[in-house]
Amino acid sequence: MLGEEVFVEPFIIRLFLATIALFFLYWYTTKGFDYWKKRGIPYVKPVVPFLGSLLPLFWRPSFKVDLERYRKLGPIYGQFDGSRPVLAVADLELVREILVKEFPSFTDRRISHFLSDTDVLKSMLFVLSGEEWKQMRAVLSPCFTPAKIKRVVNIIKECAQVTAENFRTAAKSGKSVQVKKFYVTYAMDVIASAAFSVQLDSYNDPRNKFFQNAEKAFSTHFNMKYAFHQLCPRLAKWCGVQVISQEPLYYFKEVVLQIIKHRRKTGETRNDFLQFMLDTMKEDSQEPKEDIGNGNDYEKDKNSKKIANKGLTLDEAVAQSVSFFIAGYDTMASTVSYVTYLLALHPEAQDRTFEEIRDALQETKGELTYGALQEMKYLDNVISESMRLYPAVPRLERTATSDCTLGDTGIKIEKGMVIIIPTYCLHRDPNLFENPEKFDPDRFSPEERAKRDPYSYIPFGDGPRYCLGMRYALMQVKVCIVYVVANFKILKCPETKVPLDFHHGPGLMIPKKIALKFEERADKIELR
Repeated sequence: MLGEEVFVEPFIIRLFLATIALFFLYWYTTKGFDYWKKRGIPYVKPVVPFLGSLLPLFWRPSFKVDLERYRKLGPIYGQFDGSRPVLAVADLELVREILVKEFPSFTDRRISHFLSDTDVLKSMLFVLSGEEWKQMRAVLSPCFTPAKIKRVVNIIKECAQVTAENFRTAAKSGKSVQVKKFYVTYAMDVIASAAFSVQLDSYNDPRNKFFQNAEKAFSTHFNMKYAFHQLCPRLAKWCGVQVISQEPLYYFKEVVLQIIKHRRKTGETRNDFLQFMLDTMKEDSQEPKEDIGNGNDYEKDKNSKKIANKGLTLDEAVAQSVSFFIAGYDTMASTVSYVTYLLALHPEAQDRTFEEIRDALQETKGELTYGALQEMKYLDNVISESMRLYPAVPRLERTATSDCTLGDTGIKIEKGMVIIIPTYCLHRDPNLFENPEKFDPDRFSPEERAKRDPYSYIPFGDGPRYCLGMRYALMQVKVCIVYVVANFKILKCPETKVPLDFHHGPGLMIPKKIALKFEERADKIELR
């Protein structure tokens, strides 16, 4: 009996301590759940400790969760990422306040804290913050001027031509194809060539070392690791959870270093972004900067020329090359997939796009020049409307870098608070876009654009931290679609999902499958 008592007592003590610990943990993770209630702001009531308002992301995509909350709670509402209060803002004047007017108080992105844990990642432009970001932005801006984009068009054309040939081979079977598979390899080939000076055909050679390392770096449970950082950033960092696998990044670093060494030794040059960055190590670009976004020239800083003279270090050039993957791999593949999907669903828009391409290329005798691409205004509208319906990045996030008040709302924003701007919700708002579920490229004609608040459509963000590679990204989409539409009729088939299915969880708006058929045109346009 005495032995049993000795055994039971430690068990009861451990059970008691465990219960106390659980109660303490519960209290600690829920004690702030009245944060938004105290401030009189509508909010999503958290139902599960530790998860806060994020439970629905286990079975739904984040953009659908955002839209439901936006419609229910209005343009300003609170939620909890784990135990952390987060504010969603979809009021257009306040969006402008955050992105432009009060930009010094909202300079950083939340993802910066997820990716700043290695030498390769911490120097990337979209990871940097404060003065470091400002300096790097000034140095890199000359690499993305229209003149520089014009110089890389041939690289993009080569990759798009390979993609068209791959579609041609697949079309001969008469079966449907999964278009995302083709466009993932297209995005890979463009990035490899433009940022790393490596020529690939990833679709036909998926076992090449470059493609394998990219898949390894960016495809391993990305959403799960992102969600862990979103829920418990400190714990995730303490546990060493890396959103992007580190080992493959050092492979890319070595590739870039070898190319740099070769070019410095031989004096060879090439019209690619790696060369543009190498040139910044020598001297500041003399090319003029142009207006972009909503008509604001955010690069015209009185100190920008002085800052740009700093140039890039070798490690910084490597980091920016790697950043092309993070910023453009899945987003590019998804965007081109969405455009192709919508053209298949709307043959009248596809025919109009084909006719515009044919007319523009008559002037150049079939040569797809930068000037000919600039003439394809309806295709611009098609791409814009596709990004309105399916923005690859369905929300913007900014982190407050100082205590401030949000516009004239009286809402106090504390330093470190994350602000969500749910762009997908804006794009689907019937008060901003009539019949928002309808695919209508003409809503992006100059006349229609002029009727709308410019902040109703911000797929690339806005303000000083808008996407620097916007022109380049749009050019990749445009060139690829020209090659596809010029050669094929894109058709809906029994396997085509309407509406599309998407991967669950936070992060990018990634479709599960997009099945379409391709028929080679009898009246195809011979491109050169």
